[in-house]
Amino acid sequence: MTLVERDGVALVEPTQEDVDYVRERYNGDFEPDDGERVHDLVKVQIHRLLVVDTATRDRLGLVSWHAVMYGPTVGCVAWNIGIGLLPSARGRGVGSLSQRLLVEHLFATTPYGRIEAGTDVENIAEQRALEKAGLLREGLIRGAHTRGGVRKDMVMYGVLRTDL
Repeated sequence: MTLVERDGVALVEPTQEDVDYVRERYNGDFEPDDGERVHDLVKVQIHRLLVVDTATRDRLGLVSWHAVMYGPTVGCVAWNIGIGLLPSARGRGVGSLSQRLLVEHLFATTPYGRIEAGTDVENIAEQRALEKAGLLREGLIRGAHTRGGVRKDMVMYGVLRTDL
């Protein structure tokens, strides 16, 4: 089922086959190192949508989001979004458009007033994509994850419902 679509890109409900397809082909250049998972310690529901080329129906990647809390009320909850595009889908605006569609969809269908995204400080392409999607650079998160056995900084971006 297609949730949102514009300019040749659609966000659709993925099947497990879709998720497996993307995961098998995703190179994860800026992903953190594998290690002990925190799923048993922290229970966070992660939502996903498949990014699809509407002309070819090719699977291009996945967008995801999960809630983050800055306090105990709805007014203190934000969505944190992410994207994993297949290498063949990069460099043509798909990431920016997909993340913009997700932002618009989340603001239209949920009560939360903030959406944020973090990316590795070296991932310049994703920083540009987030800015084109309408998120503002907010700051640096020092040593937020490990990649290649080294603590790496992340850059945080955010957009408020009132910004759109």
